[in-house]
Amino acid sequence: MTDTLPASSGTAGGDVAGTEPYRPAPPAEGPARWARRLVGVREDLLDWVPEERPRYARLGLIVVNTGLMAALSLATALHRVVDVPWPAIVPAALFWGFLVVTIDSWLISSTHGLLGGRRLALFVPRLIIALLMGAVIAEPLLLWAFQPAIHAQLDRTRNGEVNEIAGRLKQCNPADGSPVDVDACGTFRLPLASPDDEREKLRRATAERNLLRAQVDKSSAELRRRQAFAEKECAGRSGPGLSGTAGKGFRCDNAWKVVGQYREDSRLVERQAKLDQLDAAIAASTNTLAGRTADYAAQVDRAIAARLDEERQIRKPIGVLDEDRALGELSRQSGFVLAAQWLVRLLLITIDCLPVLAKFLGGSTTYDLIVNRQIEAGKRMHHSLLSTHERRTQAASDVAIREIDHDRDTRIQQVDEADRVAQARYDAELDAEIDRLAERYSRDTRDGD
Repeated sequence: MTDTLPASSGTAGGDVAGTEPYRPAPPAEGPARWARRLVGVREDLLDWVPEERPRYARLGLIVVNTGLMAALSLATALHRVVDVPWPAIVPAALFWGFLVVTIDSWLISSTHGLLGGRRLALFVPRLIIALLMGAVIAEPLLLWAFQPAIHAQLDRTRNGEVNEIAGRLKQCNPADGSPVDVDACGTFRLPLASPDDEREKLRRATAERNLLRAQVDKSSAELRRRQAFAEKECAGRSGPGLSGTAGKGFRCDNAWKVVGQYREDSRLVERQAKLDQLDAAIAASTNTLAGRTADYAAQVDRAIAARLDEERQIRKPIGVLDEDRALGELSRQSGFVLAAQWLVRLLLITIDCLPVLAKFLGGSTTYDLIVNRQIEAGKRMHHSLLSTHERRTQAASDVAIREIDHDRDTRIQQVDEADRVAQARYDAELDAEIDRLAERYSRDTRDGD
């Protein structure tokens, strides 16, 4: 619709046949009115400057977009914190978006009509509020933007932690059950029955067997030496301590008696039997230890696997703090990531602050001037109305006071008049009574004479 100048200047904004008024312009129609209403624009005032309708309509759309970003941000954050389906998150996200739209709408509508230095003074706190809200809204969206790299970093970090725990568990729980420093291992020590008791039993049996075998070997060697001496004596061989006489005789029998006595005194047969028992026990203990060691190794493997599964389950949920920590690690590792995350963060904060920034950077508009004049005129009219009301009230009060004084004087006069009438009546009655008493007295006096 094209605005046309009035054909006559006789009336400001008056209609002329076949034309439309230049100012105010006809009311606007369409959904843009709702966008402008969102930022507190009065259409009746904007009709005087219809050229600014698109500016304020787009400003309202910016507020709507900021609210949608806030809703998306909260939905993204809640999805990482609360394990619920998406439909359950939507109401909370919409409420947060509505809250942000309401606050942005107030931040903008409260600046309409601001001019000069007062405008800057009032914009600063509103801009600070917008920055704080932008920082809160931007962080979840920033984490969402870097989500693939963040999750990859989390996987590497958590796998490294689990692998380190696996190494400590294997170190503190050897598969063969060998002893370790329990105090140094602490919680990495698994509560499993180690085959150390069987190993200690085998060690003691082996030590006893080795000691007994050394004694048996020594006694057996001495017994064989004495047997060889007896055989040489009976065979008549010559040599140190031998008689050289063959045949069974005193020296031959005595040599064999010495052999028998030594066999009895050394308890060689008993020791050999015990040595055989120890060998059998050691063989059985060795087999038992091998079986228990194999079972223990399998138990250790299962226990370590279960412990690592628990550690992975503990680290499985990914929260906002975990993602923020991972993003910090990526930033420390790469200057590019550090610069990129701050650029994205500042961009998101700027977008979140855009409603207030757009209003501030747009400067004072003609609509602001009209609103300012409207406000000032409203102040003057209100002051004039109050002054008139005060004067009228004061005048009415003076009239009421005069009426009250008049009524009071009238009532006083009426009371005085009533008092005078009552006093006159009383005097007349008193005089009549005196006359009556005097007449009676005179009559009584005459009758007495």
